[in-house]
This record gives sequence, structure tokens and C-alpha cells, in this order.
Amino acid sequence: MKRWYMPIVLAGAALLSLLILALIAVEVLVADAPGATAPRSWTPPLARADEALQDGDLAAALACWREARLTAIRSGRWEGLIEVGDASLRLGEAGGFRRDAKTQAREAYLGALLRAQRQRSLEGVLRAAVAFGELGDREVTVQAIRIAERQAGPDVKALDHIRAVADRWSIPSKTTHRSEHTNSRGEQP
Repeated sequence: MKRWYMPIVLAGAALLSLLILALIAVEVLVADAPGATAPRSWTPPLARADEALQDGDLAAALACWREARLTAIRSGRWEGLIEVGDASLRLGEAGGFRRDAKTQAREAYLGALLRAQRQRSLEGVLRAAVAFGELGDREVTVQAIRIAERQAGPDVKALDHIRAVADRWSIPSKTTHRSEHTNSRGEQP
């Protein structure tokens, strides 16, 4: 004797399997998407950190900085990590722990550089290059300049901007100056 409910159970199992596959697909698709944070949501906690620093409340400033750091990480944007790195240096200067602050800033700037590279943001890569230059990390500054040069391709204006950033730290650039570029017929503009 056939059980009358077997087709219903099989249909339910098939439907459940499809639902699970759909959920897996959604998870895979949104895995690389930036977090669900508002644009520049790291700015208010950084402002509160600066206010706390002005008031001399280092503990409150650090708590606000941690909040901003987490928000910037979740945002998926390079801008937040640059600002968090800058704030790290301000906190370290005020609190007398420059070495730890420099390490925290370097970590934030490296995250920003990697995000900017992945997002093909020339502005972000150059901003990270400047940040590393200001930290005195010549090796990473050179690498950031090389990433920027690859991203710029043949864009003369972008290459001139990269050259200006590279010149700031006397880094030899693979770019040529505008006067050395030629047009498609081999003539100088």
C-alpha cells in the first residue's frame, strides 16, 4: 500500500533543498560587499575621540577610537581606515604611546591600501602612499606608488599626480614627465 503523504514529503524536501541553495547563493554574493554601515559612519566616533582628547580624557578617546575603527573596518571603504590611522597617531601623541600608535596607524593604512587597490581607487592608493611616507615607511610608500602607476595606465594627468607624490619622498617613479610623452605619430605634444 502506497502512503499518500510521500509525494508531499518529497516535494517539501525538494523545496527545502532549493531554499538552502538559494540562501547559500545569497551569502556567497554578498560576502565581498561592504558592510551595512552608513557612509562615513566612522566620523562621529572620531570627532568624539578628538573632543575627549581636548578634554584630557584619554580613556574616552580610546573607546571612541575603537568604535570608529570597528565601524571603518565594517564599512569596506578605504577612507575610514585612513582616518582611523590618522586618529591613531593623534592619540599616540597625546597619550605618550607613539610606538603603539604608529603600529596601529600602519595597520590601518595597510588595510586602506589593500582596499583601495582592490577597489581600483587611485585616490585611495595615493592617500595611503602619503600616509606611509609620513610614517617614514619608505618601502611601503614605494610599493604604493608602483600600485598607483599600474592603476593609472597611460593617463597623463594621473601619472603627473603620482609623480608629484613620489617626488615628495624622492622616490624614483617609473612615470615620465608630460614633456616626454609622445602622441600616436611619435610626436611630442
